Amino acid sequence: MTMYRTLSTLLALLTLSSLSSPAQDYRNDMFGTRSAGYEPRVSQRGDMITQVDPRLQPFYHGVASGDPTPNQVIIWTRVTPENGDQSIPVWWKVATDPQLQNIVTSGSATATAEDDFCVKVDVSGLQSGTVYYYGFSAYNRNSLTGRTRTAPSGDQADHLRFGVVSCSNYPAGFFNAYGRLADRNDLDAILHLGDYIYEYDADTTSYGGSIGKQLGRMHEPDAELVTLADYRTRYAQYRLDPDLMRLHQQCAMIHVWDDHESANDSYTDGAENHDPSSQGDWATRMAVSKRVHNEWMPIREQSDKIYRKLSYGNLVDLIMIDTRLDGRMKQVQGVYEGAPQASRDSLNDQTRRIMSKEQFDWLLSALGNAEARWRVIGNQVLFSPIESNPVDTAYLFDQVGPLVASFLRPQIPALQQVFDLAFKGDVWNNYPAQREHLTHFLTENEIPRNVIVTGDFHTAFALTGEWPDYSRPLVEFMTPSITSANFDENLSSVPTIAPLAPQLVETVSRTLIRNNYPFLAWHDIVHHGYLVLDITSQRIQGDWFFVDTLFVRSDGERWVQGQRNLTSGRLWSADAPAPGKNVQDVPAPPDPPATVGVADTPSAQDLVVIGYGPNPAGPALYVSFTASTARPITYRVVDLQGNTVIAFEREAFAGLNSTTIDLQSTPSGRYT
Repeated sequence: MTMYRTLSTLLALLTLSSLSSPAQDYRNDMFGTRSAGYEPRVSQRGDMITQVDPRLQPFYHGVASGDPTPNQVIIWTRVTPENGDQSIPVWWKVATDPQLQNIVTSGSATATAEDDFCVKVDVSGLQSGTVYYYGFSAYNRNSLTGRTRTAPSGDQADHLRFGVVSCSNYPAGFFNAYGRLADRNDLDAILHLGDYIYEYDADTTSYGGSIGKQLGRMHEPDAELVTLADYRTRYAQYRLDPDLMRLHQQCAMIHVWDDHESANDSYTDGAENHDPSSQGDWATRMAVSKRVHNEWMPIREQSDKIYRKLSYGNLVDLIMIDTRLDGRMKQVQGVYEGAPQASRDSLNDQTRRIMSKEQFDWLLSALGNAEARWRVIGNQVLFSPIESNPVDTAYLFDQVGPLVASFLRPQIPALQQVFDLAFKGDVWNNYPAQREHLTHFLTENEIPRNVIVTGDFHTAFALTGEWPDYSRPLVEFMTPSITSANFDENLSSVPTIAPLAPQLVETVSRTLIRNNYPFLAWHDIVHHGYLVLDITSQRIQGDWFFVDTLFVRSDGERWVQGQRNLTSGRLWSADAPAPGKNVQDVPAPPDPPATVGVADTPSAQDLVVIGYGPNPAGPALYVSFTASTARPITYRVVDLQGNTVIAFEREAFAGLNSTTIDLQSTPSGRYT
């Protein structure tokens, strides 16, 4: 996520001081305890703390579905183990009604410690273009009922609607945008373009950490994600968020990872936020992040790949690509005016790639052989060639006055470098050869009606195909972030810069307009929300909706912009949001179905163990749990004779906790 790093550099320039980034206290092989260096968590409101809902026991993380085809869909849940179980039988069923009475298929599965007790079923034999409801049962209790929809086939679809989202940093605020999408009853699926989780630690100086402390939404575990236990605990935390849980319950999701599912600004051979000397082998960390992603996301697994095509009848071919971990070369940092010739040569190398040759050839084939009227490409990072040079300083100097202007004027070349890095660093601008090859392929083969939807940049952009050199038959719609910080929030976060933040934000906006209009049809760099992609045979309309706040749970939202693409690479501004479907789907119910002979609502527990492992344990064992109140917790490891071999006490806070127990000195054997 380039913007945060480059804006940090900007703040350093303007304040003549550097923003310190705390060293990550990494424990090799999970030994010891990592501390993020912040004060104890304090929240004044219980609804702001990560907790489990006793109604959902043992399915505390809800249900999810994804990757629908005309006759298949993935359904997912996680069973929180009880009594130290390592294997749990689970039953599932799919029906056409929310009460799960008209069952069309059912079966059984097993939740195991090997997969972190996550269960995924690829349900087949379904009817195309149909709404289904599904649920699971284990330990004599039922999960929430989920709602999903299979893809249409042939001429079945004349109107499709997709929610488009990205970048949900848990400590940065509440996931209100997820909640507003969950309220909608006519979406075919959610396209999630990555940064579903963030790997940063919980330090108050970390990304979003200070806000998280105020809201009681600090990252758990508190140190940066490196190990299998780390990534699992972080996904478990995010999936306890009620808005995200409800979104998964009500809508199928089609997801591709970006960088924060592994580490910031990652590529095939490393990442900006990975230090091999303290965090070990990158390939190992990347493999761990992919493994946990596959455990926790309702994605149809296909070896090590996530790029795939999903067809929505004759109306849309949805092509999801991986521009992050499949063959991407390291980013060239020398992208600014006057950069060394070696950097320029590297940037323009015709063999330079943002994805593997195998995937790129697959992408061209998918586009060339597509039979649907529209092609929608789900893409992680900014595709279009936004130009950031030169910075429009006239407004800035006029607004800040001559004294401050005299201080800022010598900083403009450095400021220009920061802008260039933001818009040419971790984006397709850094890989021009493959981008040109792709767009020339579309033009030369006369492939019209192409829309790229993009996340990552925490801004809302509508970009036409009318590029400065010649027109391409495509447009790009960028969705804003769910919570991750925008230009104004990053600039306002430093007290010495905050008074200039409005002028600096306006400078960025004016620079974008001056250098890119009319190619940049519309933009917003300060709000959070989501995009709705509304598709008929005549047009695709992108509608941007912004939420009113991140800092309290709120159902407030507003439509701010609509842009229509008819057939070519041009856009037309819409006067109103596209109308919803004529038929609205019945939502899945808010409560799990009752089980005969079992109390409808389990009593709330003061402490709930969410996860533990590995088992058999190695030199360390991790435990994650929720506590209803802050208090000391005593940990004991007991052998089969009842002897305590390890005992210690540690303070727990209200909410989700994780602890690692060092077993290095413990003889091999069986323990509780």
